[in-house]
Amino acid sequence: MPGIKLARIKLAGTQLNLLSLALLAVSFSNPAVAEESHASIQTLEWSGDTASGTPESETAAEASLDDVWQRIRSGFRIDDAAAQNPLVAVHESWFAARPASVRRLVERSRPYLYHIVEELDRRAMPMEIALLPMIESAFIPTALSPSAASGIWQFIPSTGRLYGLKQDTWYDGRRDFTASTNAALDYLGKLYLDFGDWQLALAAYNCGEGCVARAIQKNVQQGLPTDYASLSLPNETRHYVPKLLAIRNLIREPEHYGIAIDLLPNQPYFNQVTVHASMDIHSAARLANMSSDEFIALNAAFPRKLIRSDTPVNLLVPVDKADTFQRNLETGSWDTWQPYTAQKGERPEAIARRFDVSVARLEEHNQFHLKRGKLVRAQTILVPVKGRGVVAAEAQSSLATPGATQHVTLRGDTLFGVARRYGLSLVQLTETNPKLDTKLKAGQIIRLPLNESAARETHAIQPASLKVSVRKSAQPVHYTVKRGDTLHAIAQRFGSSLADIKAWNPAFKKSGKIRAGQMVAIRKP
Repeated sequence: MPGIKLARIKLAGTQLNLLSLALLAVSFSNPAVAEESHASIQTLEWSGDTASGTPESETAAEASLDDVWQRIRSGFRIDDAAAQNPLVAVHESWFAARPASVRRLVERSRPYLYHIVEELDRRAMPMEIALLPMIESAFIPTALSPSAASGIWQFIPSTGRLYGLKQDTWYDGRRDFTASTNAALDYLGKLYLDFGDWQLALAAYNCGEGCVARAIQKNVQQGLPTDYASLSLPNETRHYVPKLLAIRNLIREPEHYGIAIDLLPNQPYFNQVTVHASMDIHSAARLANMSSDEFIALNAAFPRKLIRSDTPVNLLVPVDKADTFQRNLETGSWDTWQPYTAQKGERPEAIARRFDVSVARLEEHNQFHLKRGKLVRAQTILVPVKGRGVVAAEAQSSLATPGATQHVTLRGDTLFGVARRYGLSLVQLTETNPKLDTKLKAGQIIRLPLNESAARETHAIQPASLKVSVRKSAQPVHYTVKRGDTLHAIAQRFGSSLADIKAWNPAFKKSGKIRAGQMVAIRKP
């Protein structure tokens, strides 16, 4: 769209006097004095057209106790002289001509602003930064730019990893709101210490430290000023700070532009709830009595819309729904998603019928490799298993008795067939499952008492919920390869890595190809 790029931009800072710069630098290196430094800086700087310490500013300070927007306005610290850049007026006019777009940005920001403002206050950083996601991502947590920058703060993968944002198949920390906010403010703080100026720091956030450093060096060699407006920067970066200043001006005086901004209560919007569970996002939203879209807005870090981790996961739930979520988490039920080895030639429709789920829901959590509607090769996919969810590793007893493992039934399974598969008698199976009907239905969970034979076999579906630390035998287990098996699927089935499987089986190191009937050694420490 002309005049604004809703996927990238950062904030520029104010020109501080020497004392305020010193205080701010100390606050970055010693968080314990951040609050005191911030108070000192506020007494030295300007907010709008009124100096701090005047009756007008005291009135604004009182108002800020009730309204996050007032806290933001009172913390604006970019030098107004910087706003003389003609590009500021260009972008200001663009925004002002689109009040509906600005109102959408404002409304979308509401769940996030209190947390950001609290973090900025704690670090004594300019409040303009709270508006930065309006320019970066339009406060869309799943935003993805052509350069693969993702999340509200638009981290590219490498910078995200550098600042501790884990990224894998199941989780993308760049889309984790609290984690990415912490990382973004860490990065901006580091850039400010590098360049000593918030406008230069924000320019570096946009185009990189090297880009800004080279531009400064070039101007030094030519005897030119080295402030942001004087540097020869990429076109996007040249417009970057002016865009932020333009949106800052609209937020500071919305009535001047015919925009009404409702009060935003100065209180937390969400609580953080730690869970140790395997569930899909839709189930989590249901437990919180929220729509899936509302839940994802706060918990966008799961690209496959599936919460699946062997470590505790932090979820964000609105304050007024946190108790409901916690209570339902402890007493409710949901589908757990577990690996299933689909065979070459199977159709997604048939798999969906087998597990009583829609194809659309399967496709939401899996990427099928199809040709003419059939799987081109055997692949491990995730399927829902109905039953009580696992809240914590210790709580697995709600699904299986201590020392037992499980079998999830497939269409056509019989009690006799399940018993024979695991080397059990019907008596053993029925004693462990006294309420089990002789007519099995797909998706049922059958408890299996451990025995030597069962330890050597695997299940059609391996539970995807959290693993319990259990002391295992040091003796290797030998698994007989079945038709459609792959080394990767076998590794996943036994909780090992592909590298481990190859290390334990030198014959597979080169090609990695296996065939039905071969024996694979599995070492369990």
